[in-house]
Amino acid sequence: MTLSTDPVIVVSNDTHIGPRLTEDLRAYCPARYLDDFDRFAASESANKEAAATMLAGSGYLDHPNFRTAGHHDSAARLADYDHDGIAAGVIFHGSMNLEPIPFVSSPLGKPKPQGDRELIDVGQRIYNRWLADFVAQAPHRHIGLAYLPMWDVDAAVAEVAWAREAGLRGVNFPAMRDGELPEYNRRLWEPLWSACEELGMPLVTHVGGGMTARYTGLESVALIQLESAGFLSQRAVWWLIFAGVFERHPGLKLVITETPGSWFPAKAIELDALYAFYVSKRDEPLNKALLEQVPRRPSEYLTANVFFGASFASPYEVEEAVSHGLQSQLLWGSDYPHLEGTFVYPDRQDTPSVTRLALRNTFNAMAPADTRRMVGENAIDVYGLDRTALQAIARDIDAPSTEQLATPIDAVPAGASITAFRTGAGGWS
Repeated sequence: MTLSTDPVIVVSNDTHIGPRLTEDLRAYCPARYLDDFDRFAASESANKEAAATMLAGSGYLDHPNFRTAGHHDSAARLADYDHDGIAAGVIFHGSMNLEPIPFVSSPLGKPKPQGDRELIDVGQRIYNRWLADFVAQAPHRHIGLAYLPMWDVDAAVAEVAWAREAGLRGVNFPAMRDGELPEYNRRLWEPLWSACEELGMPLVTHVGGGMTARYTGLESVALIQLESAGFLSQRAVWWLIFAGVFERHPGLKLVITETPGSWFPAKAIELDALYAFYVSKRDEPLNKALLEQVPRRPSEYLTANVFFGASFASPYEVEEAVSHGLQSQLLWGSDYPHLEGTFVYPDRQDTPSVTRLALRNTFNAMAPADTRRMVGENAIDVYGLDRTALQAIARDIDAPSTEQLATPIDAVPAGASITAFRTGAGGWS
């Protein structure tokens, strides 16, 4: 094991942003939709007040992370990244500041029921265009993901081409929802898969995107956390594999992010076991046809095309990934600036970074090469980032070295999220 004092490139595969509805997004609204926008803003103002009332006393509104301007401001966000030693971050909507996407989401970031697709398209375009300008302020450090009009494949292809040209680097890819979109094994999606492969735009699913149930009661949040991080958000993996999508599009990449746990190795075993059943009966005509569509084991497509974003990963999860040879597939994430993640807004400039401690807690037993891959190099490959530029940024912000990341922490810092310091399967620091 060769340790180094050189700074490591750290890329968070999971960060969130919340442009302010009126102050930031209204300027991007086409004139013909301004009345609709203002009506939406008025209704969402009331919804935001109701959300704040619901959250009163929960600790959410009093959390230090609520105070950062990094929810919407590039300079403040980069200062937070610098404090944590993070060179770049993949950006999803839905920050702690309760700001919605016009016509698309609520103040708590949950999708609205299906509505006027014309207005939803307008709202997504408003956000995409604001995000492109935001990314342009620090193009090596901000990795933006575009929303697409998935109900119209031709329009989605056009928007992904615009997004790539505008500096965005991936697609905010919705998890499958029964009855809302054609299933992802349908051949009608081929133009989108081709476009994303050709443009180097990975499909990135953030957990929570596939929920259709009505979650109520005291247990609702716990049920959402359990279900959205599992089967619902991972579903596209096996639909794309068995439909032969990755066989036809070997350069297409799928990322399932904010997925705690060691689900990836277990899923590979499960899918290969199912595949073996068809191999054992390959002389039957339908089975033979399926195997011609999917000539390799599912685990081979998983390790070539599918990546898992392990936000605030535990030591157990990275050890499990390495033991199965999956250090090339794991993408670390901070979940900035969500309170369950590794970031804690510093009260003073000399306040120690909780994220740097969380990284040490997770990776101190890993080989340096594996650590570098999981905290940054895999993300560089997936999103096509500029390694040289990011290495210079890592030096400028005094990012942690492999020597520092190999040093265990003495104690979990006060005020840190318990989820950011899990020790293993069911264990807590």
